Amino acid sequence: MYVSIDLGKSNTRVASSKDLKIIDKVEKFPTFKDLAAEKSAIREAIYKVANAEAVKFVCVGMPGILNKMSGTFYKMAIYEELNGLPYDAFVQDCIKGPQVLFENDAYLGGYGEAVAGSGKEFNVVAYLTLSSGVGGVRIPFKEIDPSFYFSEPGHQIIVENGLDDPVCGQKGCLQAYCSGTAFESIYHMKPEDCSDEKTWDEFSVHLASGIINIISMWAPEIVVIGGGLSQKFDFYYPGLIENLGKQSFFPLPEIRKAAFGDESGLHGGFSYINKVIGKSL
Repeated sequence: MYVSIDLGKSNTRVASSKDLKIIDKVEKFPTFKDLAAEKSAIREAIYKVANAEAVKFVCVGMPGILNKMSGTFYKMAIYEELNGLPYDAFVQDCIKGPQVLFENDAYLGGYGEAVAGSGKEFNVVAYLTLSSGVGGVRIPFKEIDPSFYFSEPGHQIIVENGLDDPVCGQKGCLQAYCSGTAFESIYHMKPEDCSDEKTWDEFSVHLASGIINIISMWAPEIVVIGGGLSQKFDFYYPGLIENLGKQSFFPLPEIRKAAFGDESGLHGGFSYINKVIGKSL
């Protein structure tokens, strides 16, 4: 039995799989602000999804920057008390027995989509997750690029001296305009409750600015949009394509909704375990 954990700012998902392809069971709960409470909830969720079977590997997607060379948490979006500590600081009192892998949560979402989701037919995939925050990654040739150590496209500046982002401390970054948290602050409603065409047209202008930057730097064959706001993809897609088409320098890649929706990270965790196991054989 294998377990994949997607620890998001708003929700945590814990899933099991016997074959690393099909998800057998998922437990979802609101992410606790208290680290001890979160660990306890994860431990209980693993017990439920594993259904008393022995767990061989666990992959955890964490929101923030990981120092993969030293195996430490560099800058966490939540649980700042983990900053600078080794991965074992999270494993303690939470996951006992199986081997545990850690990766950025958006990276796993992108990996899942590149290997088995909307990007599986393409060589170079750019993944952008629009949820409580904005994250993303470039996946070339079905690999999590090790050079993308600090890849945080959500914190690129798209409006100079624009809205504040409390996470990075900058003004005018993509996350300050296109995250679920920002959407509620700007439009005074949750994105899932919005069907106003003008609102989504305005949203698409900012999203297009971020994606143009991604295209210019990453040269992807496809941009896959995941996270909670991907559920409203059909509302902002027309405006997004219109705004992307206003430039004539870069060839536009495919723009697709994530095949796995909010569960891209879970699929990515299982795909990552599968890759690690393959390398160890």
